[in-house]
Amino acid sequence: MLKNLGQKLKNKHFLSLTTSVVMSACGMLTFMLLLRSMHAEQMGYWIFFQTAFMLLDTLRTGFLQTALIKFYSGAEKQRAAEVMGSVWFLAFIITAFWLILTIPALFLLPFIEDTSIKILIEWFAFIFILTLPSTISTWRLQSDQKFDKLLYLGLLTQGSFLILIIILILTSNMNITNLLYADALAYIISSSVCLIFGWSGIRFFARRTKETIREVYHFGKFSVGTSISTNLLRSSDIFMINFLLGPALLPVYNVAQRLMEAVEIPLRSFLVTGMPELSTAFNQKRNDDVVSIMKKYSGMLTLALIPVAIIGISLADVAVAILGGGKYVGTDAANVFRIFMLLSIVYPIDRFTGVTLDIIHQPKRNFIKVIIMLVINVVANYIGIKLFGNLYGVVFSSVLSFSVGVCYSYFSLREFLSFNVSGILKTGFYELKYLYLKVVKG
Repeated sequence: MLKNLGQKLKNKHFLSLTTSVVMSACGMLTFMLLLRSMHAEQMGYWIFFQTAFMLLDTLRTGFLQTALIKFYSGAEKQRAAEVMGSVWFLAFIITAFWLILTIPALFLLPFIEDTSIKILIEWFAFIFILTLPSTISTWRLQSDQKFDKLLYLGLLTQGSFLILIIILILTSNMNITNLLYADALAYIISSSVCLIFGWSGIRFFARRTKETIREVYHFGKFSVGTSISTNLLRSSDIFMINFLLGPALLPVYNVAQRLMEAVEIPLRSFLVTGMPELSTAFNQKRNDDVVSIMKKYSGMLTLALIPVAIIGISLADVAVAILGGGKYVGTDAANVFRIFMLLSIVYPIDRFTGVTLDIIHQPKRNFIKVIIMLVINVVANYIGIKLFGNLYGVVFSSVLSFSVGVCYSYFSLREFLSFNVSGILKTGFYELKYLYLKVVKG
């Protein structure tokens, strides 16, 4: 029995879910400590920096992550080495681009009054360089489906950052500058480990080829557009709140977003395991399996999220109190969270139809989808904030743009693959039933 339990615990789905749960738990604990130890305005600066960093990092992540998983997963050793080396080559170019761009911006700091912009210019390039080995290691470990090592890497990064935050709090040295130093040190630790243990694949740099570099580049030029637009779509809310409503409201909105980890945890873990499966099936010309995999994951998650959404909506006030503490109780955070939880039921179908479009060589469709959503979101955000003067104007725009995006990706994918919503839900039901019988009855 213990042997069977051990084998189940080594299952890639369990390991992927465990990684997501542990990383989210560390992230939540970190966020809780920061909310309680920092002034709302200082916390707003941190949220703005993190959001802007993720947006700018998308040039690297969007260009290379999906391309690496697509061309690396299931490939022969020689081909995999060429892909890995080519990805590193392009990563160096992108990193150098941001470094060169940042240098003249540093000379403009005396003329910039906005503190959040100053912090971004001062710190972005430095931390961007430090994250390079650990970021590429994460992609490679995901492609190799080595989820145990992914868990170790995540624990190392998040755990060291959490320890440094606790030290800052205990020594009464918590401020935005020291927090950024702690962030940089955590990435120095994790990236060093990745290089020492060979997880980054940098040793394959010499195996790059011009043909593979061009192949990754031509795929990435569409996927990067989609990724940048997607991150800009997510970031646009933060930017508009920061500049139109003030940084003090960013923690209120971010509390609601952080609570969405209840949905993002299973969604991320299944995306991590599902993407290599979809890629392998498509690379081996098994289109029927591509449809089956997409339906399985999106269907299971859609049905599983219904009770999660009901519980989240019911306990929204309690969740806000636990995460944010007393100063965020009675704010708009709980109602914003309720609206997001209602929308989350269709997140799986949206994510997996979008990912599948990338896998079947249709990244341009995703790019168009996100551009449409971005335009709608920005315009609706501005109108909503001007009309309501609070966070509900931002939520209104998110609902509108997301609804349009779900419909676009669904009908776009149906032009290439045969499936429908009822088929997704039926497949999800049978997969959940099978999983239940397998786990409960062995």
